[in-house]
Amino acid sequence: MKTLIGIVTFGNLEFTKLTVAAIRETTKSPMELAIVVGKPDDNETAAWLDQEGITAIRHSSNKGFPASINDLYDWAWNLAPVFDNLIVCGNDVIPYPDAIEALIREADSSEWEWICSSQFDAQSLVNRYPEARMYFEGPELRFTDFTARPWELHSDVWPYGIDPNSIKDVRNLTLFKRSVFEKIGYADVNFWPGGYFEDNDYCRRAMLKGVLACGLHHSAYFHFWSRTINQGPHATDGSRHARFQRNDTFYRTKWGGPFGQEVYAFPFGGKAFPLSPSVALNGEIKIGDREIEGQIIEHWASQMP
Repeated sequence: MKTLIGIVTFGNLEFTKLTVAAIRETTKSPMELAIVVGKPDDNETAAWLDQEGITAIRHSSNKGFPASINDLYDWAWNLAPVFDNLIVCGNDVIPYPDAIEALIREADSSEWEWICSSQFDAQSLVNRYPEARMYFEGPELRFTDFTARPWELHSDVWPYGIDPNSIKDVRNLTLFKRSVFEKIGYADVNFWPGGYFEDNDYCRRAMLKGVLACGLHHSAYFHFWSRTINQGPHATDGSRHARFQRNDTFYRTKWGGPFGQEVYAFPFGGKAFPLSPSVALNGEIKIGDREIEGQIIEHWASQMP
């Protein structure tokens, strides 16, 4: 089985370096790395990837997180060679030993199509190991000492266990078989620039299409906790709340209610939705192509204050 491990970055190179190092340290199965550089003019990350021999897709404009995920889908399943599995990994995630191997083993030996790792985040770390608090600053748990490895304070073996019919994770450390893409297609770029509700939407569509999902207790990762949002260039500029509210509103429009209280079994009640005078969204669960992706992104980018 061939596995592609895909990462999306929007700056924060030092976190990406930690993630790549951990993947390489803990993964013995054949795999390839793919990285989307989503931040325009991020020459620092591009230069480092070139130095490391990691092929990357660079965006010249802010296409957002969902479009970057779609690049990974194309990379895995619409270009040669075609991969069996795509593992999407956050760029502020440290896979614990055997985490990725456990995902691959489960994919090779079972019918599960969407296989999730279990999160152990920075807040959980400092709660369980108070001595780790010295490495994190403020309520956002900012991390700046990139020579430290406080997540290694937890050295216990993660207990074996499977949560059937459970989606525990979407984009932090999750394996997708090609069949997931064949059933529900691409991420919805209407949730631009990302970070809020795109994952909820993908879960909703997967549930409606009967995707077989499970969570593994024995595949675990340390999560710095959304560094792009909490420690990136927009962490304090006031735009986070506006993006959250806008994407929440669109989710409610698309599904007829908030997450967990949806009414529609098809997007927009199965009817065409006029996003703009020139763009109409269909009422289908599967997003099967990217033909109007650029127009959708332009529409939402123009709505930003």
